[in-house]
Amino acid sequence: MVIKIFIFLKYFFIISVGIFAFTFSLLIRNTLLSRWHDNTLPSEYGMPFEEINFYSKDKIMLKGWLILNNKDSSTIILCHGLGTNKSELLSIAKFIYDAGFNIFLFDFRGHGESQGKVCSLGYFEQKDLEGAMDYLYQRFEHKNIGVFGLSLGGAVAIMVASKDERIKIVVSEGAYKELYSSMLYFAKVFYSLPKIPFNIFLRIAYFLRFGIDPQDVSPQKVITHISPRPVFIINGEKDKQIPPQNAYTLFERAHAPKEIWIIPQADHGEGYGLYPEVYSQKIINFLKKNI
Repeated sequence: MVIKIFIFLKYFFIISVGIFAFTFSLLIRNTLLSRWHDNTLPSEYGMPFEEINFYSKDKIMLKGWLILNNKDSSTIILCHGLGTNKSELLSIAKFIYDAGFNIFLFDFRGHGESQGKVCSLGYFEQKDLEGAMDYLYQRFEHKNIGVFGLSLGGAVAIMVASKDERIKIVVSEGAYKELYSSMLYFAKVFYSLPKIPFNIFLRIAYFLRFGIDPQDVSPQKVITHISPRPVFIINGEKDKQIPPQNAYTLFERAHAPKEIWIIPQADHGEGYGLYPEVYSQKIINFLKKNI
């Protein structure tokens, strides 16, 4: 009996080590990203721009573009998604710019032209947006600054706005409600991994890599703190990466003023491509009404 228990424990240990090694390697693979090479410039959309260098709160050099309408106009910061760069949002920047707003786009750490090699999937990226806020507050006398975020950028926008009252308005599309549950969903849907014991190893792996429990990277826990500043939650009805239940949860937990739009038939980030006129009008109406 003792020998059988020993053999069982031996194989259990070997299997556990193997699963943990796979989990950690999977996390490394999804946080050490190759650079997305879209070099489209704002000038190609008819927008004059200034190249900006600024620092995140933890002193990472970041690259951005400032697109000015008028120095006294409200400014909207645009935050891109995972694995892309600031060029991803130029079509959205264009219709916001045409509505009279200033635009500030930047690359998150480990993306585009910015420094850094690792993406924490939303934890350290909050320091990037905070650095953008610091830069704009030093640059302009006016204090009307809002944030539009897509996917990863949407989650970051919510979390930073919850603790930084300088952000006057938030539009968040395709944001996860919580990083941990989102990673478990990805593991199940895209890698067919069982929740148990992957969930335990995932939390340990993320903590070892970034020094925080992924359950604490959670827009749903903090979105209530944005009120009385307005928030607009958007999600694709057919989003396979971030299912619309994430948006419903965020909307339910947010306090007024708030709006939600579940885009019919849209997958992740497809809203503007499917319904450009409706999409742009809804966002512009929300911005002009609230900022």
